Amino acid sequence: MSTKTLTTAIEKIAPTAILKIDGPFNDFHAKEIIEIIDDLLEQEFVHFIINFDQCIEVNNYGVSVLISLIGSINAKKGKLIFTNVDQHLEKKLKMMGLAAYAEFYSEDKVALESLIEKH
Repeated sequence: MSTKTLTTAIEKIAPTAILKIDGPFNDFHAKEIIEIIDDLLEQEFVHFIINFDQCIEVNNYGVSVLISLIGSINAKKGKLIFTNVDQHLEKKLKMMGLAAYAEFYSEDKVALESLIEKH
């Protein structure tokens, strides 16, 4: 059994960063996202779109990482948006209360447009 690692591609459209994750968003892999977002927050990025299109798994640890990001992003008055979330994961995230703190969109372009309209 091969272990797939998480890779993250970042597209920067100040003050928004789009993180396209590929692979499992769990355990120690998910911790990398905290470091990435903390670094981007220091660079004055405040809005984050996390694209789950190529994400193959999100476990409870991954969800707890997403929850921990909310505080950092809210402290900068930013927004957290999830895109390309499959139905199973969307249901899981909403059941854990993330819909109160993050928005869900079908694709990155729609999410970006929503940020532009609100600011």
